[in-house]
Amino acid sequence: MSATTLDPLREAVPRLIDHPQLHGRQLDSLSEMIAKTRKFARESIRPRALELDRIADIDPGHFPWDLAAEGAKLGLLNLITPRPSGGDVDYFCLRASLLAEEIAAGCAGMATLFGAHALGLTPLVVGGPAFWDGVMKDVAASKDDVRPTIMACAITEPTAGTDVEHHELVRTAKLVSRAVKVEGGYRISGVKHFISNGNVARWITVIMPEDPKNPYETTLGFLVGNDSPGFSVTKVEHKMGQRSSPAAELTFDDVFVPNDRVIGRPGDGTPMVAGVLAGSRPVVGGIATGIARGAYERLLDWLENDPAAAGLLDRQQVQISLAKMYEAIHVSRQAYLDAATEFDAVSLGKLFGNSLVKAFGRMPSAVRTNALAHRRLNSDLSRRLLMQVVNREVGDDLLTQSLAMSSLAKARGGDTAMWVTGLALEIAGLECGSLRPELEKCMRDAKLCQIYEGTNQLNRLEVFEGLVAGQSMHVLGDAVAGMSTSNGSTPKGAVV
Repeated sequence: MSATTLDPLREAVPRLIDHPQLHGRQLDSLSEMIAKTRKFARESIRPRALELDRIADIDPGHFPWDLAAEGAKLGLLNLITPRPSGGDVDYFCLRASLLAEEIAAGCAGMATLFGAHALGLTPLVVGGPAFWDGVMKDVAASKDDVRPTIMACAITEPTAGTDVEHHELVRTAKLVSRAVKVEGGYRISGVKHFISNGNVARWITVIMPEDPKNPYETTLGFLVGNDSPGFSVTKVEHKMGQRSSPAAELTFDDVFVPNDRVIGRPGDGTPMVAGVLAGSRPVVGGIATGIARGAYERLLDWLENDPAAAGLLDRQQVQISLAKMYEAIHVSRQAYLDAATEFDAVSLGKLFGNSLVKAFGRMPSAVRTNALAHRRLNSDLSRRLLMQVVNREVGDDLLTQSLAMSSLAKARGGDTAMWVTGLALEIAGLECGSLRPELEKCMRDAKLCQIYEGTNQLNRLEVFEGLVAGQSMHVLGDAVAGMSTSNGSTPKGAVV
């Protein structure tokens, strides 16, 4: 743990990597996408940000379908959709994080709307080729619909929040939800709490254990439609910030999930959550950076153009404060760029370069979806093989590093957003006209970035474990080790 053991070059690796998926036209395409998203945020989102906040304060279930549809046409609902499912890019985390910053500079709630949708898709992406067709293709195809298909991800419960997002704390989490194996699939029961987009999502990816007293070894994922018998939205929260993305309580009362909508095997849920968070926390870092940038840009515009601010920009104290704000935003951005690049090029994102995965991607959809291939892709053996490929190609050490860097980016971004918005309010004061409610909204939005995707305290535990103490999770190794059959043998055809 001595500082002398740190390798400065290893810390710089993400930014030194020649991103294998970003060359020539692809890099130009990303630049064009950022410009289009910035235009969308400035012209369509920011002018309505306060109005959306006010409406959702009165009606917490309100959802801005028109803006969701406009964003869908730009591709903002397909940020992490792989090519075989109708997506058009491979660099998932980097693109999603960069665009999240652009949207959040206009309204953080809208950024969370698109981000929560991507979070709902992530378990399906991690779940492998069995999920590339069907729902994922339907989501991609809905980009031109008046009401595009929205996703959500349900992990937390009323009595189990941040602890279910840590590979060790989950062992003692007070979970009450449960999945019971039945003929042809599972029946799931329980309540999920604070689920962004939960009341409007057509599909929800649900993380739930077979045994709530042993979630580490028995958790797996489920894909649930909002029309499933036994599913209901029982509450929509009255939120303080980021109101454009509603948060709901979802109840699952003996909901049947067929085998082809079961994601992974019992025990796969723990590494799945770790992988999902490694990919989603840089996006939260992007959202937080966007909030800070939005507050900074609003303040600077007021200082430069509003007569009420005359003379303030000439004061050296204000100039230094603006420089410190710019500095904090810059550092926050570098943190999430590092984490996103690590995820794409070193961690789970590199699996899309695996020869087996690429072969499945080149396979025509009609072949993947015929009855025999569909059964095989959804078989227990295929799920075992997928976990073994992930363990071999990525492994616990790289997953731990990626999660720790993502956690660093999330925590740094959340604190930056709170500090910058607070300082902006101090400089503007009480007599700044319409700027005041805008900055107050930015500050209310910023607070959530310190809480969701695991509190900043939990995220810093991940940083300590993975980067300071050099510890490694064993979630992938444990999942593979638990693959033996009841008599202790390894299934025929498995890769070891």
